[in-house]
Amino acid sequence: MRMIFIFIDGLGLGKEDKTVNPLYAAKAPNIHYILERFTVIPTDATLGVKGLPQSATGQTAIFTGENAPRILGRHLNGQPTETLKNIIYKNNLFMQLGKMGLRVTNSNVYSTEYLQKMVNPHDRRLRPSVTSVMTMVAGMGFRTVDDYRSGRGVYHDITGHMLIERGYDVERITPRQAAERLYSISRENDFTLYEHFMTDIIGHKMDMELAIKEIELLDEFLGELAGLVDLNEDIIFITSDHGNIEDISVKTHTYNKVPTIIMGNMHRGLGVKIESLMDITPAVTGIFKEIMNNG
Repeated sequence: MRMIFIFIDGLGLGKEDKTVNPLYAAKAPNIHYILERFTVIPTDATLGVKGLPQSATGQTAIFTGENAPRILGRHLNGQPTETLKNIIYKNNLFMQLGKMGLRVTNSNVYSTEYLQKMVNPHDRRLRPSVTSVMTMVAGMGFRTVDDYRSGRGVYHDITGHMLIERGYDVERITPRQAAERLYSISRENDFTLYEHFMTDIIGHKMDMELAIKEIELLDEFLGELAGLVDLNEDIIFITSDHGNIEDISVKTHTYNKVPTIIMGNMHRGLGVKIESLMDITPAVTGIFKEIMNNG
């Protein structure tokens, strides 16, 4: 079994109201099919801590299984602090899967500037994201712009247009081509992570037109990927860290639960239990353990 894990930043389960929720204003047949056809678990992102859920603590909880906001004493946006990094250093999903003997990869492409700033101890303008810290501590290589050019990586915006806007001489690809790239990468690994955070950025803009375009792009990407993957053999696992884009009437994040979506048949009968973000890492490792133990 192979698993493709798609982390979508800032995607909650909102009202079926097309005046505020672009998931219902957009033409998104693939997303709605996924929501109706597969296991969708409303997942708590507040973790018993007052305040709106935020990215740094939410993502740390997702990828370590620890109650990061409770440890920190608050929800924290942006990138992880030293306290959160220490949690990730000690234990994270990449490390756990690696110890199980599984082949693990991060499919995201990183710009040259990001990689340079991330390892520069004197440049404090950029703090690496949770998934970047995970990738580093697990000893995994980062996919570069050269990997993007050769079709061996996907940029966080799906199409790569942001690389072009930043001056890189690269091809803009379609959402379908991005899905094909992700699928190809996943054939060489047991666990493949892809992170997409334009949903959160656009959600903060409170712009329905932009939000609809984003959802329709994501819909095409997910639809193509679902068609490529044999869901009798493999799993597509989707989750988020907090709500946002599902309610463009507010500029902030939301208290809405987030969807944890498990596409495929391999997890059925394994007793997967997910209630909050802290249950994601145990659920993923548990699925792999059960399948490995049962041959």
